[in-house]
Amino acid sequence: MIRITRLDRYIAAELFRGYAVVAGVLVALFSLMAFIDELGDVGDGVYNVAQALGFVVMTTPSRVLRLLPFITLFGGALAIWQLARRSELVILRAAGLSVRRFALSTMVPGLVLVVLVPLLYEFVAPALYQGATMSRETAIGGEGRVAQGFWSRQGDVVIEVGALEHGRVPVNIRIYRLSPNAGLASIMEASSADPQDDGTWRLQDAQERFYFDDRVEQEWLPFDAWRPWWADDTPLNPPPVDSLSFSDLRGYIDYLADTGQPRQRWELAYWRMWLLPVSALLMGLLAVPIALMGPREGEFKFVALAAAGGLFYYLGDQVVANAVLVSGAPPLIAALVPPLALAGVVAYILRKLD
Repeated sequence: MIRITRLDRYIAAELFRGYAVVAGVLVALFSLMAFIDELGDVGDGVYNVAQALGFVVMTTPSRVLRLLPFITLFGGALAIWQLARRSELVILRAAGLSVRRFALSTMVPGLVLVVLVPLLYEFVAPALYQGATMSRETAIGGEGRVAQGFWSRQGDVVIEVGALEHGRVPVNIRIYRLSPNAGLASIMEASSADPQDDGTWRLQDAQERFYFDDRVEQEWLPFDAWRPWWADDTPLNPPPVDSLSFSDLRGYIDYLADTGQPRQRWELAYWRMWLLPVSALLMGLLAVPIALMGPREGEFKFVALAAAGGLFYYLGDQVVANAVLVSGAPPLIAALVPPLALAGVVAYILRKLD
């Protein structure tokens, strides 16, 4: 076990400064793009520029998490390159510090991220994203996609939905049918509904009670199709992954499994969430050889090497994910292969440089 020394803390501080610089640039760029995209909805309902800006700000933590591997790659490479330009790495190497030991020092911030990222995914980023989306949809008028329950009526039919779990799954449903004299003709109750592509709801564990003048009759309907009158205007889309915490995403996957729906891409997103800090740590290690080659190759080639490393990893991750999902293999494999391949590449390069 390696003890964290003053040198480790100094290198970690330099890396965190590099992360902050790159994160500021990337987040500002992608937030500006998101804000420009939001301006297209300004004017719908009561949605205004201030609310669009608020939406972008509240979704920033999710944006940072998506960009984290690239932040650690570019930020780490920038910090180490600066150390090399100031000749501090030359002094450290002359003092006997090996490339391998230096790489281990750069892992200290990565280990912090391994602990911090799951907490952000579970408690911070999804909650802010949900709040931002709820405020946005309420302002625009998309009540069908908010998370709370709602009431709606058309003619002699009134529906009560207790909640929309995962932003899409209606639960605790009651459908009231009124008689011509404004009395109660029937009540249909269902534990949940599975929205279909054609807009109908497939009610689960449904039962319907019919009220007559002298009796009440009950009928069980294990699966019953019902079409909301707003289906064509406000479809219940799948929830954005950024709006789901670890526990919410796991619950949504279990729901899809219970209802026999495809769930592979959601499982892939789940495992990617868990492996994100590992990918970020490995990308930080990849920054070491890129930065060490930077002073020799020149500033342009340094930037090109960092960009090529990030682009190659992103494209490889997408290719592996699509190949695994098409083949029907477990999504965990698609999530594991890119980090494992990256770990092998980084280990090989560092061994050559040492």
